[in-house]
Amino acid sequence: MGRRNNGGGTTTTSGVRTFAFEGPDIVTVRARMDGSINLSDGTSVRTWYFGSGFNGDRQWGGPVIEVTEGNIAEITLFSGMPHTIHLHGLDVDQANDGVPSTSGYVGRPMGNFGRVDGYTSLGTSYTYTFKAPHAGTYQYHCHVDTVLHYEMSMFGTIIVRPASGSLTTIWDGGPSFDKEYVWQLGTVDPSWHTQRVSGAGTVRYNPKYFLINGVDGSNLFNDSTVAISAPAGQTVLIRLNQTSYQPAVVKMGGLSFDVVASDGRPLPQPLTKTSLYISPGERYDILLTMPASGTYYATVDYYDIKGRNVIGTAVTTITVL
Repeated sequence: MGRRNNGGGTTTTSGVRTFAFEGPDIVTVRARMDGSINLSDGTSVRTWYFGSGFNGDRQWGGPVIEVTEGNIAEITLFSGMPHTIHLHGLDVDQANDGVPSTSGYVGRPMGNFGRVDGYTSLGTSYTYTFKAPHAGTYQYHCHVDTVLHYEMSMFGTIIVRPASGSLTTIWDGGPSFDKEYVWQLGTVDPSWHTQRVSGAGTVRYNPKYFLINGVDGSNLFNDSTVAISAPAGQTVLIRLNQTSYQPAVVKMGGLSFDVVASDGRPLPQPLTKTSLYISPGERYDILLTMPASGTYYATVDYYDIKGRNVIGTAVTTITVL
């Protein structure tokens, strides 16, 4: 089943992956309440996160967790406060679903923190166990006081690799690729990041910052997990994980791309698009064939909740090497 990662250590792989990951199959993470990220205008906001954070170098989101189709996977969560791991989109039984009223949660209740009054704490750790289903892209997040905990960045991406162990096909017998990115789409309302529980302070959501992988503004052009670069003719897989409360439209600078999977399931036929609308909680796998030459500007336009008006944009580059 692979080696055990203890306490949030990350594994980096050169070549195909452009991000650090934890796994395979057996993972330990700790819920952390002491994080922060620095945004492009110099503002610092407080975050809560899992493990070592996304990519092991930022305290926003959780680590990418990799499991193998058909294997028994274990994710052990440690926490001193009420948190869970909800396996969003994965086919698991109720006990391992991460909803605190019906499955395992960890941490000692502390007054109103976490909105789990009346339920029995399971102590400081719980292991979520499941048989990894279809190869694809999934999400995990805390399901305690989800309204606030999700905004504070208690979420992450799960990749189910094919049963064959291939690192260059999305599923066995499916499309192949040369390079792989994970884009976690996100927004930040700084006023929410001063709250401890949801309530009067979270009645209205007015995001001021628009991110990919916890990075915004000019920093998006220099972040190796976001800015796409590959030789002409290579195929790039981008796993889109919508972790924002706002709907978004993803464009690849006018380049066409193939949408091959949605929410961890292959599409019957690829859809060739130049833009893709993605709602909160959705995941899409898209394939981009690098053109002959040039630099292009990929955009994520974040819309108001009605999907009518753009309220902010994240911009990065696509560079042909």
